[in-house]
This record gives sequence, C-alpha cells and structure tokens, in this order.
Amino acid sequence: MFGFFKLILVAIIGIIIAGIVFFSSIFNGETISKDSIINTYDSFLQDTSINGLTKDNKLEGKREYGIDEYVGTYTANYKNKTKEETIFGGTTLNRENGNTITIKIKVEKQSGNIEIISNSGTESEVLIKDTGEIEKTVDVKEKSYYLKVKVTDFTGNVEIEAE
Repeated sequence: MFGFFKLILVAIIGIIIAGIVFFSSIFNGETISKDSIINTYDSFLQDTSINGLTKDNKLEGKREYGIDEYVGTYTANYKNKTKEETIFGGTTLNRENGNTITIKIKVEKQSGNIEIISNSGTESEVLIKDTGEIEKTVDVKEKSYYLKVKVTDFTGNVEIEAE
C-alpha cells in the first residue's frame, strides 16, 4: 500500500517539476522539448531514490558501490541480528549504465531466518531464503528497483555482487 502512495507522490512531484520548467521557459521566451522535461523528471527520480537505501553507517556489513547505486558488492557477517537493509537500487526511467543487472548471492546460514528480496516496480521476489547460492538477472527499466536483506535472529554470512 505504501508503494502506491509513494508512486503517486513521485508522479505529483514530477508534474510540478515539469510545470516549473515549462512555465519558466515561457517567461524566458524559450521553447522546451518533451525530452528536456523527461530528462529533468528522470534526474529528479534518480536524485531522490537513493534516500530509499540504507545508509552505510546503519549497514551490518560493508557495501561498495560500483558505477552507480544499483551495482556493487556487499559482504556481511551477521551474529544473531534482526533487521532489514536495502543494499542496492534506485528509481529511473532509463538507467544510464544499462537496464539489466546480474545479481550473484551466496548465503551461509548457521541459524535464524534470512530473505534476500528483489523489489522491482510493484513486484517482490524472494531470491534466497536459506544457505545457498543464486544468480539472477533483473530488468530495471522504467521502474523502482531495490535489493533488500531481511534477517530475523540470523547468524551467518552474506555475499552479494551486483553488476
């Protein structure tokens, strides 16, 4: 439910930005293209979407971003932890670095529960729930995408590589 309201809020803000750009160009005697409005809105989405990521100092493990916030590496050694962390992701209409991401996950569980969750648009998919490895390619074009780690009384190791 929260995702729906977030989507409406982002749309309203985008319309406001487009209106400001449009009216400022009229008052300055300039013409403005549709692409310029779309690019302005996309920049706004990208700039605000990183707020959905867990801050580095709140992470249990160590994250290193790659070329943007969608990719990189994350390693963690959890000891009886209960928390949810958003590791990678963002929102964009057209990701500058390509619209597909390959995720490699390795989990070594000793105890507790873990879920690595891929949130893509309005869909969520649990990628891994236990000890094991997985490799998955996701499409991030024109939607929000976030990769989350959710642990409950979890002890074990997690390695994630997104490229």
